[in-house]
Amino acid sequence: MNTYLKDKVRWVNNKVISGEQLFFFAFTISLIASFVVNTTFMIYLRINQVNWFNYFALFLLVIKIYIFDSFNWKEYIAITITLALAFFSWKNTQINTVMIMFGFILGAKNINFNKIVRHYFNVNFVLLLLIILYSLLGIIRNLAFFRGDVFRYSLGIDYSTDLSAYVFYLCLAYCYLNYRSLNWKKFIGILIIDTIMYLITNTRVDTFLILLIVPVIVLATSSVKTKMKKFIVSSFWYLNIILPYTFVLLTYYFTFGNPTMVKLNRILSGRLTYGEEGFEKYGVTLFGQKIAEHGWGGAKGLTMMKNNPFGYFYIDSSFIRLLIINGTLLGVITLFIIAFISIRETIHHDYLLPSILFLVVLSSMIDQHLLEITYDPFLLSFLSIVPFNLNGGSQNDKIK
Repeated sequence: MNTYLKDKVRWVNNKVISGEQLFFFAFTISLIASFVVNTTFMIYLRINQVNWFNYFALFLLVIKIYIFDSFNWKEYIAITITLALAFFSWKNTQINTVMIMFGFILGAKNINFNKIVRHYFNVNFVLLLLIILYSLLGIIRNLAFFRGDVFRYSLGIDYSTDLSAYVFYLCLAYCYLNYRSLNWKKFIGILIIDTIMYLITNTRVDTFLILLIVPVIVLATSSVKTKMKKFIVSSFWYLNIILPYTFVLLTYYFTFGNPTMVKLNRILSGRLTYGEEGFEKYGVTLFGQKIAEHGWGGAKGLTMMKNNPFGYFYIDSSFIRLLIINGTLLGVITLFIIAFISIRETIHHDYLLPSILFLVVLSSMIDQHLLEITYDPFLLSFLSIVPFNLNGGSQNDKIK
């Protein structure tokens, strides 16, 4: 084993390309490919063709992990088992997003996390602007869904809530990178963006979550020291564990005989209903399973909304999807990663990432984007280098 490691180090030192360059090349490929999959460009493209770019990116990450990175033999065994579980989940579900995400989580070792978030922001910001422009120019379709008599536009994205989710995660990334300079002017700017998104998409939950971003992050990074502030920011790490567990229980035991649950289900647009139906119809698996879902997203979904609205069945919650679709083992690993990051940063008295993950967890209880690399870059902080100082507070660079 020692001889192998020495030979690997010698080989890597002689290479022109570095592990970091390999990572960001793969990251760029996957961000673009995964973004395109969620747009109406897919009316003209085959998903299998686009997915080959993601598989190539995953291949590059495997090279980085096993050749460029250094782990001890126990860590290599854990990584191999996790990647194998992600692979089996993909084979069983025919959904590759979780496998791709775990490749990036494990492949981000020794990469500066601030660079990851900045790269994510720059690439996705440009992609989103281009897609919106293409849809407004009529190059691709701008699908218009409806809730009652209110139209909900998606501006080139598959579904209106997915558009608002992109805006939510971009706002999170911006505030993470610029938390030191957050002020009332930027808060008003985010408020304006949030209002515009609500008028376009009529998405209630993401609108509320975007409103929470600035106050939560300001609270988490404020130098003001009070008992109440310390109590709140020290609570993020365990809330990031308790909230998913609570939501799973609410979904599993949902019944129309409970007025409080019915009211909550109505606020959540029926998510408890579909989650409970998923538990009853498919149950929980260890390694994942393929289930029949019929959502509103894309041109086919819009047609179904118009012609067969009662045929809708889709499990939105990331945590419910992990248990029913992706497999309980990957669900446990995901929750461990969230808890590990939150506890590690809290021990350093650095509450920025735990607060970000708190908002991500809130979002992931009602949407499916937790383990989609095109939306969520924050789980990549698991093995990457997260800058901090002894007094707490990340040393983040502003967006140039």
